[in-house]
Amino acid sequence: MEVAIVVIGAFIVLLTLFDMFNTTISLGGGGPLSARMNIGIWKRLPWGPGPLRGSAGGILSLCTILVWMALLWLGWTLIFLPVSDAVLRASSGEPADFAARIYFSGFTLFTLGLGDYRPDGSLWQILTALCVATGFLSVTMSATYLVPMLSAAAHKRAVASMIDSMGDTPEEIVINGWRDGNLLSLGTRLASLSAPIAGTAASHLSYPILHTFGTAEAGRSMPAQIVKLSEALLLVEHGIAPEARPAALDLLSARRSLTEFFEHAGSGARMAEEVPPTPDLERLGDAGLPTVALKDFETAMKRQRDMRRYALGMLRESGWSIKDALGR
Repeated sequence: MEVAIVVIGAFIVLLTLFDMFNTTISLGGGGPLSARMNIGIWKRLPWGPGPLRGSAGGILSLCTILVWMALLWLGWTLIFLPVSDAVLRASSGEPADFAARIYFSGFTLFTLGLGDYRPDGSLWQILTALCVATGFLSVTMSATYLVPMLSAAAHKRAVASMIDSMGDTPEEIVINGWRDGNLLSLGTRLASLSAPIAGTAASHLSYPILHTFGTAEAGRSMPAQIVKLSEALLLVEHGIAPEARPAALDLLSARRSLTEFFEHAGSGARMAEEVPPTPDLERLGDAGLPTVALKDFETAMKRQRDMRRYALGMLRESGWSIKDALGR
């Protein structure tokens, strides 16, 4: 029984360290414990419109770190628990009781201990040193986890604001990019956004919890702005006459960066049953932009319906509506 308890404690410690490593250092995303926990909390709490939207990422990050610390504390307590002379009272040499072993494990893990309890024998002294090392490692990994993720969250909001500055609706984005009878300035802007959007997509791959860092303002919400930009790009790709479109390379670069974002940031979203409203091609024609025939545009939009339904699903998963993204 003693060996079984020690083995269970060691397993908990190793599993927690493995989860911390995969979440903070590995580029493969969250660990098996933290990823399941964050997904479960995210899906069960109301992160929609309201004060919780902007706090979700911070709350889940804090929960992740607290769970790591609690599991390490539990694991080391189980390791020191079953052997009667593993931990002794320093003043009398008597074996520590159950509560004292919890206390000893916690103080050893989070500090260097107060000296009122001590390990007995070389084996338990070595394990105590390993417990201290685990505590320092957990603090380092937690900082490694939080600092780049908070930086990525700030970068995500900055990119969303850049997209929002282009126009309030997909139609406005295209109209605002019309200069001197062409959309070359829009193509230049799309090309400049491709790298930041792809970078944000890569951050979501490394830190899946990043999608929970939201905001109460649609203008700074990456999902809402990405969907709006995607609809604007569809207008350019399929609604504008070919001779007036931006360079093909600029359009291709922008589309691939958006696809990466949908794949990495919206990987857990379900495809919506309905299709978002079709962009208003006639508004572009009224503004003087050369457009294709409305029938051809509608046919092209039908071919994009699955991608647009997926974008709508990602938007709703983030707590936003299609009106928040498209203004209608």
